[in-house]
Amino acid sequence: MRFSFTILIFLLLTGCKSTDNATSTTQDAPTVPGKSTAPAPRPIASPFTVLGASVEGDSLRVQLQFGGGFRTHTFTLVSDGVATKSLPRQQPLKLLHDAQGDMGRALIQEQRSFDLTPFRDPSQPKIRLTLDGWPDFLDYTYTP
Repeated sequence: MRFSFTILIFLLLTGCKSTDNATSTTQDAPTVPGKSTAPAPRPIASPFTVLGASVEGDSLRVQLQFGGGFRTHTFTLVSDGVATKSLPRQQPLKLLHDAQGDMGRALIQEQRSFDLTPFRDPSQPKIRLTLDGWPDFLDYTYTP
């Protein structure tokens, strides 16, 4: 019985060995001239808080709060899905924040503006925006 238990432990331990020194047997894909082989960019997910949001003309004005203080922070407004088919259409949006690795401890509040013209629907004069992190709808009215 003791011998069986020892063999069982030995098999479990040898089955769990590390693959740190393993070598790859796959071949590299051939490179095509003009195509980049750079890795895909990392997702941008630095934390921030939306303190306020409003639509003024063709701009989304957002009051933001985030930590930092040593580097320039970039925010990008992107679609967060397909616009609905309801009337008026609803377009979900979200902001991406790249802190550039800023580890500063200052609590910064800034107002940023973003162009809304790429989110227009040419068949309607109004679209209702939903911004991730902001509880209210934002109506964007324009001339199609």
